[in-house]
Amino acid sequence: MRTFKIDKDPKKQLSKKTVEKYKDFSKLHHEYERLTKRGKKPLYKDPKLFLLLLIIGLVMLLVYLES
Repeated sequence: MRTFKIDKDPKKQLSKKTVEKYKDFSKLHHEYERLTKRGKKPLYKDPKLFLLLLIIGLVMLLVYLES
């Protein structure tokens, strides 16, 4: 279990400007959702990723058939 230590040194506390920046919960939540959620587009519908997966699959098939 992790232990936390509270530092009450006034020099290291957050400024009022920084606190006000994070008080807007809707904006903070939106940024959190954007960072943590993956894209809604399925992998097979992304043309670049589909091409990459196809090439990897073909290389693996060729390596398998050669051995």
